[in-house]
Parts: sequence; C-alpha cells; structure tokens
Amino acid sequence: MSNTYEQGYQDELTDLQDQLINLQNNLISMYSIRDDVWRYHPSNDDFVNPIAEYDNIVSEIDELQKTISKTELKIIHLKSSN
Repeated sequence: MSNTYEQGYQDELTDLQDQLINLQNNLISMYSIRDDVWRYHPSNDDFVNPIAEYDNIVSEIDELQKTISKTELKIIHLKSSN
C-alpha cells in the first residue's frame, strides 16, 4: 500500500513540476512580448512609430530581395561559364 501511495505522490509531484515549468516558460514569453510591444507604446520615451517602422522594414525587404536576385544571377552566370 505504501508503494501505491508513493507512486501517486510522485505522479502528482511530477505533474506540478511540469505545470510550474510551463507557467514559468509562459511568463518568460509574456515578458518578451511585453518588451517588444513597449517599443510602440506612446508612453515610451523612445517610442517607435509602427507605420514608419513598417515602411522601413518593407524598404529593407525590397533591397534584400534585389540583392538576392543579383547574387543569384551572378551565381547562375558563373556556373554557366564553366
């Protein structure tokens, strides 16, 4: 009977420890989200305008896509020369 009690105790302890780890991971994730969102909060002295930020990112993406295309063309050209 002691063995059954011990197994139940261990199962409950393991479940609680797993639950605690999941809760702690969720909390860490929420802190990260909070920090990301704070960049766009008007009360932040270093407030980032989300519209301007979006436009900047779109421009950077366009430039990266152009650079990638040029690099791919150079690779294709070099491969075809050999």
